[in-house]
Amino acid sequence: MKHKFIKIGLPIIFLTVAAGAYGVIHRRRANAETNYYTAAATRGPLKKIVNATGVVQTVLTVPVGSQVSGQVQELYADFNSVVKRGQLLAKLDPRNLETQVANSRASVAAAQARVRSAQAEITNQAANLTSARASLEAARVTRDNTQVQLQRATEMSQRGIVSKNDFDTAKANWDSAVARYNQAAAAVEQVQAQTVSTQAQLEQANAGLQQAGTELDRAQINLEYANIFSPVDGVVISRTVDVGQTVAASMQTPTLFTIATDLGQMQVNASVDEADIGSISDNAVVSFTVDAYPNDTFTGRIAEIRLSPQTVQNVVTYSVILSIENRDLKLKPGMTANISVVVDKRDNVLKVPNAALRYTPPNTTAPPAAEPAPPSPSGAKATSATVRDKDSVSLPLAPGQKWDPNDKIHFKAPAHGAPRPAIVWVLGADKKPQSRDVSLGITDGSSTEIVSGDLKDADPVIVSDSTQANAAAPQGFSLFGGNRGR
Repeated sequence: MKHKFIKIGLPIIFLTVAAGAYGVIHRRRANAETNYYTAAATRGPLKKIVNATGVVQTVLTVPVGSQVSGQVQELYADFNSVVKRGQLLAKLDPRNLETQVANSRASVAAAQARVRSAQAEITNQAANLTSARASLEAARVTRDNTQVQLQRATEMSQRGIVSKNDFDTAKANWDSAVARYNQAAAAVEQVQAQTVSTQAQLEQANAGLQQAGTELDRAQINLEYANIFSPVDGVVISRTVDVGQTVAASMQTPTLFTIATDLGQMQVNASVDEADIGSISDNAVVSFTVDAYPNDTFTGRIAEIRLSPQTVQNVVTYSVILSIENRDLKLKPGMTANISVVVDKRDNVLKVPNAALRYTPPNTTAPPAAEPAPPSPSGAKATSATVRDKDSVSLPLAPGQKWDPNDKIHFKAPAHGAPRPAIVWVLGADKKPQSRDVSLGITDGSSTEIVSGDLKDADPVIVSDSTQANAAAPQGFSLFGGNRGR
């Protein structure tokens, strides 16, 4: 029995002591003083900012290549060379191309000779045709004459006036004349057929001459391609060949130079998240910094909000093109830009820290927030895209770009949405939390605008308390003691 009591009674005693200790500790914690961290509701400016990253680029970067193969004979531009449109940049060895031009000219001369030969043959055939027709006419006259003589001989033979021998002679003469006439007619047809054949040869010779002329034009164009000119005004930012290097233009055009257009006018290609793209308009205020000049802030204008999405690892972004002035040439192609777009701002509004919007006192169920007021008719619907207005900025066009920037659409600023309902807790005079219904406006990520509600300037809003796990006094917040629970 003693051993059975030890086995059963000791665990029960241990559990009873543990439960009692837990109850004492729990009551002590419940009776402990609750400390609240507060921050005053303040008035001041507030901006809603969309952050993005992008790359500084030239408005137009043109790779200059070679359409023909050859050895680089001379170079007239180097890195950072300022060039004009039509300026000679490089020259390839032209000897092989000059040989092709000479060969093509010989082919043209041979084709011209064939044309002249065919034309002479046409003239000869025309003379033969005239002679054949004359012979045919003579044969016809002879045939008709012998036919008349045969008819007379026949009549006189029937009367017995002409002998049988004379009749046979007239008959033979007529048969011979008919045969000569048929022979002359066949000769005319033969000459006509030869004329048609010679005409076809002339057309073929003309086609060969045209083809040879085209080959000559191509050879001359290729010879002109040995001189490589700049297609735009700009600065050479890359050179990939040296004198003596062989350029092989077979399957693809090799790039010899890369020319950037005016570095005084540049652009930034920013990637904006799909969650923020709806807030951005062409008239938004844009600023950015680059790592090369951390203390300088650059400004820009939104030139385009492109509609083509890019999806990388299930993240959808849109390209927003910024037009920037770079007169002092500080910005260089390829720099990473850290961009801030001010999509909305307030000059003097009541605002509270965002931490106050997330706070709820312990062991308290927050009352439901009031329903938001319906939006006004003027702000019920966002303004849709319209034709670009006169205040919009456009990127400069390069040579050959013929589209009209005014035909592009312009994204106006979206209408302000309805205020959002929320509840904040204020530390009352009795050091107890009191709930206040408010309506929220824009936020900058750390503070939020109070559009309306039961909250005044300098009211101490609660952002945290000492019951929260790992609680520590947030920097800049005040600490107030509360009443002990009873």
